This record gives sequence, structure tokens and C-alpha cells, in this order.
Amino acid sequence: MTDEPTEDADEELPASLEDAADLLYGVGREEFIPVRDAMVKQVRQAGDRELAKEIGALRKPSVAAWVANRLAREFPDETGGLEELGASLREAQEKLEGDALRQLSRQRHGLINALVERGRRIAREEAVRLGDPAVRELERTIGAALADPAAARALAGGQLAGGMEAGPGLGEGGISAALGGPASGARPARTAAPSRPTRRRPDRRPTRPPAPAPDDTDEIDDTDDTDDEDDDALDVRDDQETREREERERAEQEERERAERERREREERERAETAAREARERADAAADAAQQASEDADAATGEAQEADTTVSDLRARLEAAEDSRREAWERADTAARERDTRRREADRAAEDADTAERHARTLGARS
Repeated sequence: MTDEPTEDADEELPASLEDAADLLYGVGREEFIPVRDAMVKQVRQAGDRELAKEIGALRKPSVAAWVANRLAREFPDETGGLEELGASLREAQEKLEGDALRQLSRQRHGLINALVERGRRIAREEAVRLGDPAVRELERTIGAALADPAAARALAGGQLAGGMEAGPGLGEGGISAALGGPASGARPARTAAPSRPTRRRPDRRPTRPPAPAPDDTDEIDDTDDTDDEDDDALDVRDDQETREREERERAEQEERERAERERREREERERAETAAREARERADAAADAAQQASEDADAATGEAQEADTTVSDLRARLEAAEDSRREAWERADTAARERDTRRREADRAAEDADTAERHARTLGARS
């Protein structure tokens, strides 16, 4: 009875680390480790233990890196164009060309938004949760590709294991840390849209080469059993190394996620502390202003009270002076009337005296 040929029967084992990485970073994210481990085992059984070790060291991509790799495969023109657009932006910045810079900046934001939206669609179709942190990592990765030509080529290569972020710390070291495989350039353009693996995607793992048919001769080489035992021992050791490597990768991933959480919490705490400090400074300034205003109001109130007292004193003195003036005028009027009366009396007495003198002179003349 002959075995029926399967879809994967014609698939060949990867001949290089580049071929292995190109396949692994194109499968579903949750398929990565099973496919990688199966590939490692089959390559090792095929006799290339060095390549198997290199393949086993390939890291599982983060969600954002997985989406970026899929974008590089499905939209090579857009991802490949990031390097050219970034160069145009840097040239416009160097020449201080305002209009061109504004136009290129709009183009930059539009391209980033378009790629992120396509990444969201890919994640939805593959039932992969693309949360806000992963979206921000994807945006930073695309931004890094616009800022650095080497980062653009790394993104276009479609073999990222982690995100990239533009800044002084990027450089070759940051790009190498983000790369999962050896790709450092744009992928060749595709003539047709590639098919995307889904959760029901056929198994892409390379098939194990068929075991050679035993010879019909009665002679048996005893060394084959020894080699098989050695291979089994090596397989056990390699499986143990694979498990230890997976545990290290999980620990490293958890450590990266913990560090990212701590960084976000630290930044949020620093922003909250800064906001609280600024609010406290504003509150202290407002309290000082209120205290100064209260002191000014108290001083003004004291001055107003003193003015009221002065006005009251002046008003009392004015009323007393008015009374004195009125009384003085009354006395003056009485004295004037008395004067006039005495003057009239003196005038009458003078007239009486004149009359008496005239009468006396008349009597003296007669005698």
C-alpha cells in the first residue's frame, strides 16, 4: 500500500537560516514555536545540526512585530517606500523647505495611519488581539523606519521579532535587537497578493524526509544501532535545550512586558507628580495672592474706619462751630439792637439838653 501524496510532501527543508526565517516570520504568531521546533527537529535529523541550532534561536515575534512582518509581505510597495519617504523628509528638514516639509509630513501621517489600519484588519482576520500598547509599538516601528534607512530595510525584510523606536538609542544595535532573522533588506516584490495563514491554515511545517528502505540483504550493520542511540540521545538533549530556550524566551518576554509596564507606570506617575506639583504651585500662588488681598482689604478697612472717625470728629466739630457761630450772631444781633436803643436814648437826651439850655438862655435874657 502506497502513501497518498500530501500537500506538504513536496516542500523542501530550509537550506539556510534566511529561508527558515522567511518561512517562520510569515506564519501565524501562535504557530511560530510549534513550526520552529518541528523544523529544528527535521533539519537536525537531516544532519545539519548547526543550522538546526540557528533556527532554534529564532525568537517569537511580538504582536506588533508580527503585524509589521505581515505588512511587509502583503504590502511591499508601501513598506518599501518608507525609506524613500524618510529620505525626502530628512532632505526637506535639512533645506528648511516649509511647504515641502508640510506636504511630506501629511504624507507621513497618512501612510502611518493607513499601514496601522491595515495591520488592524490583518489582526482581526487572524483573531489576534492588537491592543493599544501593540498599536503604539507598531506606530513607533513605522516611525523608526521613516527616520532611519537601516530600520526601513529591516522592516521591509519582514523578519522582525520586536519593535523599533526612533531616537538616539536606535542605531545598528537597536535594529539588530529588533530583528529576529538575518533579513536586512526589502523583500522582493510579489506579482500577486500572498495568501495569509489563518487559524485553520494547513500545517506549514516541513515534512520529515522518508526513512530509507532497508536493504533486502541479510547483512545488518551493528553500527547503525549505535548511531541511532547517539541520535536519540542528541534528540533528547536538543529537546531539553529547546524547552529551556522556550522557558528563557517566555521569561525574557515576561521581563520585557514587565519592564514596559513599569516604564508606562513610571511615566504616568511622573506625569501625575508633575501635574500635582504644578497644581500645588498654582494653589500656593493663589493662596499667597488671597492672603495678600486679605491683608490689603484689612488695611483698607482700617483706613476707612479711621477716615470715618475723622469725618465723625470733623462733623461734630463743625456742628459745634455752627452752634457757636449761631450763638455769636444772636449775641451780635442783641448787642446791635441794644446799641441802637442807647443811641436813640442818647440822641433824645442831647435834644432835651439843648432844649433846656435854650430855655435857660431865654429866661436869662428876660431878666
